[in-house]
Amino acid sequence: MLLYSFLKFILKVALRVFFRRFEVHGREKLRNTKGPLLLVSNHPNTFMDPLIAATLMPQRLAFIANGSIFTKFTRPFFKFFHVIPVYRQKDTSDVPLSPAELNKMTFKRCYDYLKAKGSILIFPEGTSEIERRLRGIKTGTARIALGAEYENNFQLGITILPIGLNYSDPTHFRSEVFVNVGEPISVSDFKEKYNPDSFETVEELTQLIQQRLAETVIITEDEEEDTLVRQVETLYKNQLFDDLHLNDNVKKDEYELIKQLVSAVRYFEKHHPEQLKSLQVKMTNYLENLQKLHLSDEIFTQTRRLYSHLGTTLLKLIVGFPFYTWGLFTNYVPYISPSKIANLISSDVTYRAPIMMTVGIIAFPVFYGLDIWAMQTAFQNSWLTLAFAVSLPLTGYFVLWYWDKVTRLSHLWQALRLFRQKPTLMESLTTERTKIFNLLEEAKTIYLKREFAQ
Repeated sequence: MLLYSFLKFILKVALRVFFRRFEVHGREKLRNTKGPLLLVSNHPNTFMDPLIAATLMPQRLAFIANGSIFTKFTRPFFKFFHVIPVYRQKDTSDVPLSPAELNKMTFKRCYDYLKAKGSILIFPEGTSEIERRLRGIKTGTARIALGAEYENNFQLGITILPIGLNYSDPTHFRSEVFVNVGEPISVSDFKEKYNPDSFETVEELTQLIQQRLAETVIITEDEEEDTLVRQVETLYKNQLFDDLHLNDNVKKDEYELIKQLVSAVRYFEKHHPEQLKSLQVKMTNYLENLQKLHLSDEIFTQTRRLYSHLGTTLLKLIVGFPFYTWGLFTNYVPYISPSKIANLISSDVTYRAPIMMTVGIIAFPVFYGLDIWAMQTAFQNSWLTLAFAVSLPLTGYFVLWYWDKVTRLSHLWQALRLFRQKPTLMESLTTERTKIFNLLEEAKTIYLKREFAQ
């Protein structure tokens, strides 16, 4: 238990470093819900998802995972961390039993774990996909919950708690994640309905889990709809924050706003498809042109102050350059090695983030340790070594901040160059942007009138 607590602390630190923003809505439900507990979550980011869930819970979690990852080499490791395998017909195992026989043992282990007031994390979709979707969930969660309660005369008090994991970009370092905790389900509410010889109650509970989980995540129907919603986010989200008096520093507000954008897109898909298609074409062309020109849309909100922004940004970069150079020198190897190693280990983008974070957990302490040892060996001054040790993570963060400013400067410089050399092109982009915003404003007015009319 001590090792688990230590590793959880390390993971908490690593997650706060890996993600630029890490926000949890409904944290009190996690703290107040003790075992027996079935924690259910969507599964967009392979091994990153259980790591996040484990750091959120005050109690130790057991995990249900695909049996195909269990081999004679990995089994002892997974057993130590209370990972329980579940097998599909196509899965193979180093144990000479059928998947059905193995899953009977899995269910029994879950029953025993819940009877002991344990907490189990389940991904009821069964597979992991990087997308804003919630696939149809399997019945296993409901069967485990109802089966465990039935074996104990519905005296366990099992709770099913849904959590939604919403990533801004699941594969990239310094992206954002919003954890949305849903409304709990009390399995004892199904006591009178449950009949072990009937599947009806299992299906009813499964549908309720699907509904509660869907309330915690952003769901788009397909890739085309998701692309359209993201385009509106890119261009219009900040304007909506101002118009609707929302706080762009609160991920819950952003989550609710994007939910409304999805709802609005579906409304226009049904009632005004031609207007939506016209808007989509214009946004796609505009954003593709910006990408080709190495510009950001933010530039067009600052056209009257471009020189002022350029001067301010350039001054910050000049003053900060010595600190950037030092931070880059001391942090480059541990910073770059996680992405390089992740690319060597797997070409599957779904595994990129967890591999990068795992390698980073090892790389930064090792390289920082070597740097600190070298400093102490060279100067034999404990205070100097301490100051150097403190500076390592601080200058590392400064490098990230500095590089963001460099990117902004490049966009500013490119915009000013194009305004001077190709004013007709920039005027055309400005005009196209104005047309898009007029269409977005018109669409917002139509949608809000529809909302008020209901």
